[in-house]
Amino acid sequence: MVTHDFHDSSKAGVELAERTARVLAYVDPVRESSGKVEANLYHETENPQGIVDLCMSQNTLISDVLLEKLNQPDVMRWEEGMLVYTERNGARRLRVALADFLTEQTGAPKPLDPDKFCIMNGVTGIMNLLCFVLFNDGDTLLCPAPLYYSIPRDIMDVAGVKIYPIKLSSKPGPNGEKPFELTVDHLKAALEKATQEGHKVKGVFLVNPNNPIGCVYTREEVLTYLDFCKQHKLHVLMDEIYQFSNHDESVPNSSVLGIPLDDMPDPMRTHVLYGFSKDFGIPGSPLGALYTWNPDVLKVCVRLNDFQQAASSVQIPAARLLEDKDWLHGTFFPTNLTRLRAALNVAMETLDEIGASYVKPRAGLFIWADLSKFLAANTLEEEAKLTDHLLKCGVGLSPSAGYCGGEFGWYRIMFAVPPHRLKEGLKRLKEACLSFPATT
Repeated sequence: MVTHDFHDSSKAGVELAERTARVLAYVDPVRESSGKVEANLYHETENPQGIVDLCMSQNTLISDVLLEKLNQPDVMRWEEGMLVYTERNGARRLRVALADFLTEQTGAPKPLDPDKFCIMNGVTGIMNLLCFVLFNDGDTLLCPAPLYYSIPRDIMDVAGVKIYPIKLSSKPGPNGEKPFELTVDHLKAALEKATQEGHKVKGVFLVNPNNPIGCVYTREEVLTYLDFCKQHKLHVLMDEIYQFSNHDESVPNSSVLGIPLDDMPDPMRTHVLYGFSKDFGIPGSPLGALYTWNPDVLKVCVRLNDFQQAASSVQIPAARLLEDKDWLHGTFFPTNLTRLRAALNVAMETLDEIGASYVKPRAGLFIWADLSKFLAANTLEEEAKLTDHLLKCGVGLSPSAGYCGGEFGWYRIMFAVPPHRLKEGLKRLKEACLSFPATT
């Protein structure tokens, strides 16, 4: 749930621009919780009484492997070309390496075009700029919910674009519909309802693999979503930032980039977002890439990219990582996926012990778990009490209040942390749930 609390800038004696009201009005329960974690972060020796962070989606489980690679002199060395301005659409070396990497990984039938990329300082920046370019202030995007909690902020603060959540149920639906399954019927109903309520719906925002559910849409499902959007002339923003954190080998890659262009319902309104922060565990050095078949969209994004260029000192080392295929396929990805699977199993064991249900993720760094059995009532207030109790017991989780789903008591539990830290965090989670005074 999003609450609003407008800030009176006159108290500081300075009036801000009216558009800043929407920035200050947005209150995010997830970031509030993670802020409390960051203020007292757990450390095994330096702060053992601190709060274990199972809230923030960042993969520290693979940090040792990544650091060993990045600390090699040939990876982080400076070159003369890194001292001057890079191309507006990103360093060509990175665009070529990324095109080759994504062509191989997605099974694209034809090589991706390096010149259809625009490199920026992270997927958040891409979301912001793409919405600024595609939509007018006040336009609306449909997005299945529970949804990644920062989407409403990322598209609203600058571009002034709204999110209309398509609230999916945790319960099985008609015709064999699975929990949290997105169907074209959901898209149709949401479009009709949003339009009736006065929204100008101009697009659909999808995350595949999904955050926070951890599901992976099938190729067939993706095509039905794209076809629906073509029928209604809606843009599709497809966020594929967790594309290679797929730890279920039985699930095939379903990236839009792997679809033959002739089969793409509406390439001119289809835009793909990818970044290094999740699959490669480097959110502290934001780096993202937009791939679009629309030359007009690309032209404007490149022109505006001066405001959010990624540093050459980040782009070139990233290119070097992608170019080392022996390391990627022989060390990095196998180690990462093995560790993710092991960590997921540990998390599921704890949830099974306390009798909490969950959606077994196929991909991602987290598990979407139902802790509502510990609440006295399915309300925002009761969930807030449990969130606070978890923090007091030394573990931070992301509460469903920030995910716009409407079913309280669900939490995103991040498991991509070192084993000893995960074990401690889950121990505290179990103790907190079993000691929570649900009757008060």
